[in-house]
Amino acid sequence: MGGLASAAKKVIGWVGNCIEKVISWWSPHKEKVNKITYNYVMVNQNVIIQARDKKTVGEIMIIKKEKSQLEDISSENYKTLSWGDRERLDEILALRNY
Repeated sequence: MGGLASAAKKVIGWVGNCIEKVISWWSPHKEKVNKITYNYVMVNQNVIIQARDKKTVGEIMIIKKEKSQLEDISSENYKTLSWGDRERLDEILALRNY
């Protein structure tokens, strides 16, 4: 388990740092999300251990969990936007040409 825990921390840190470089409001959430993601990986470590491609399964698990946390925080931030900003954002996202 030590190898998995160490590898998970490394990948989680890398993903969190990548998000932080792109999204300014991520910084105050990064450590909390990284802990949530690490616990998620450890609870589901048997899935990784039993996989044929352990590295890829682990990386995808980490990315998907961090992404879901990012989406949750983004939804909360969306609520703080003005009506006009939300309307414009919704129009752009509805085009699905991004």
